[in-house]
Amino acid sequence: MPLKKIPWRLITAIGLVFLVGFPLESAPAKDGFPVHDDLFSISFPTERDGWACGRFGTILRTSDGGATWTRQTSGTTFTLSSIYFTDTQNGWAVGNGGTILHTRNGGLKWEPQQSPVEQFHMGVLFLTPEKGFIVSERTHILGTLDGGSTWSVVFQDEDYILKGLSFCDAQNGWAVGEFGYIYHTGDGGEHWEKQAGFFELDPETGDIQGEEFLFDVAAIDPLTVLAVGIQGIVKMSQDGGKTWQGVDIGSPTVPLYRIRAAPDGSILIGGKGVSFLSRDRGRTWQAARFEPPIVYNWIYGISPLGAHGFAACGDEGAIYLNPGQENLWKRIRY
Repeated sequence: MPLKKIPWRLITAIGLVFLVGFPLESAPAKDGFPVHDDLFSISFPTERDGWACGRFGTILRTSDGGATWTRQTSGTTFTLSSIYFTDTQNGWAVGNGGTILHTRNGGLKWEPQQSPVEQFHMGVLFLTPEKGFIVSERTHILGTLDGGSTWSVVFQDEDYILKGLSFCDAQNGWAVGEFGYIYHTGDGGEHWEKQAGFFELDPETGDIQGEEFLFDVAAIDPLTVLAVGIQGIVKMSQDGGKTWQGVDIGSPTVPLYRIRAAPDGSILIGGKGVSFLSRDRGRTWQAARFEPPIVYNWIYGISPLGAHGFAACGDEGAIYLNPGQENLWKRIRY
């Protein structure tokens, strides 16, 4: 893929987007509903039990498939960028300032865990209740083998922000981030290698030469991987990440923030005012239908919901559900 010349003006704009989207710290959100705080991540370990997190330490919980939501006490006012539950009891939420929170009782009580670095953690994922990973700033990948009682830096590269993380099985995982950087592990996260990405400064003009920013990745199987990012970019590999090709899904040049795959091979992509659905493992795509339309809304988080469906969350506390195979997501009025 040809390299892009990225002007400083665009980099500044990107930085402002993330400063606005992920504030460092502020006053807690007001009590009561509806919640108007942006929600950045959502996780459904079962079809009925789900959690979402976002600005100002917001954590929401549902036990009826998303029909109703209640607020949980996170104990922090930092923005929480990612949440992940392995079952109905064990969950983790991460965010700014090296924040790592863990619950053993479905969120009735959230307790902090010690991070080895005080950085903005962007994504968390667990393969088992004991083994998990966090992607963070400065190309850090953190790992734990004891449910987060201890975390350590398992990988560090150059000074870029990793945004997304996905495993397709216990061995094969990918992490993506700024300037198209893609890293792969084939041994369950013990070792990581760079597969793509480039960055340099033009010595004469000061322009940044680099590949497009990537925000998230979905590992479908050990060979099939998709990544999404800025300006509507979608990349796909069908050889385990050795080579990557651009995929035209019909997206305008707007940021695509999240991509997730359901157990049946369906894939959902969400971004700024757009969402796209594939029911055949990424071979064909169609615009996902949202009610009301999301033209002026942002999709920040997506979670598989059962075998065929997805839940999504976004700006101003929006939560959307599609428990079945139809192409329609409805916003929940909670």
